[in-house]
Amino acid sequence: MEKNNLLHKVLKLWFRQKSGDGLEAKLGYQFKDPELLAHALVHRSFLMGKDMPYESNNERLEFLGDSVLNMLTTEYLYKMFPDDPEGELSKRKSAIVSGHACAQSSEAWSLSEYVKVGKAEANMGGRGMETILADAYEAVLGAVYLDGGLEEVRTILNKFHFPRIPEIISAAEFVNHKSALLEYAQGVLRTVPEYILIGEEGPEHQKIFTTEVRVNGKTYAQGSGPNKKKAEQDAARQALEVLKAEAAEAEANKPAADSKPKKQNRHVGLP
Repeated sequence: MEKNNLLHKVLKLWFRQKSGDGLEAKLGYQFKDPELLAHALVHRSFLMGKDMPYESNNERLEFLGDSVLNMLTTEYLYKMFPDDPEGELSKRKSAIVSGHACAQSSEAWSLSEYVKVGKAEANMGGRGMETILADAYEAVLGAVYLDGGLEEVRTILNKFHFPRIPEIISAAEFVNHKSALLEYAQGVLRTVPEYILIGEEGPEHQKIFTTEVRVNGKTYAQGSGPNKKKAEQDAARQALEVLKAEAAEAEANKPAADSKPKKQNRHVGLP
């Protein structure tokens, strides 16, 4: 209990020192319990090697925020597009709640400045990584929900996320992540990605397909969508992020040129 109380104090102090009222001002929401927002900004990599419980990261809040985002997005689409069939609404929602869309919306808060990641992750540009920003974005929504309720989250989404819906939907239709992954795999790894359909769920008129993508026989990501094409696009987008992160890590771990041990001169002849 004493350790948990100390952790709570550390989180509150860290939040106030690192972000002050800056993030709250950008959100337009003042937390009654700033510890919630502090938790929303802690990526699991930050806890590695520290005497802090794993539950202190933002994954639980992300889980909650994801559900809140999905529910409010569904409500918004239902009201704004009264003539759209169920399948079309599902397609729109898939793009709006995607990690790509959330990461882009997080830029309005400069969220990358506030996310707390481990040193290794930071060296690989982790604060700006789309998956980390998207997770933190949803975690912040979860924190707002716990602190102020559903209406406060709705207000934030109405201000920052929902006005971007035309842009989000348009971009989702034209960004070709499969082509980008193919170009990277061929140019850097001298291979081509392989897509495998691993599941489909739901009624015939509203199926959700799940596809995994493999590069050199290794599975890099799983994607889902209302059709096979969208599922493959989603998988390709995630896989490309992982591959680029791996490349950045390998580059960061290369020994410096001047760190190689120098060869000692061997003298032949007189001692």
